[in-house]
Amino acid sequence: MRNKGNGELLALLYLSRGAESRRNILNKLIPRPKNCNELAIEAGLGWWTVQNHLKLLKKEELVRNIDFGRIKFYQLTHKGEKALTNTEINTNPL
Repeated sequence: MRNKGNGELLALLYLSRGAESRRNILNKLIPRPKNCNELAIEAGLGWWTVQNHLKLLKKEELVRNIDFGRIKFYQLTHKGEKALTNTEINTNPL
């Protein structure tokens, strides 16, 4: 998978529609892996909404899933942690 530049991560996490929800989901994964239902409840979003955001975040390698039987848990990747803490990206451009 190609590397995303800071500008593209900035757009994904700050400028595009749903960026605030994606950041919220990533922040909910900091303490431990969670399943989609847990994330939906904690983030105050619908299950399908969270599922769609997770697909996007997984595609960009910011989260990964861990299969536990029929249940999928999602975990923040190193790249996801960096994206949340990177001061170049983490400053709100608005």
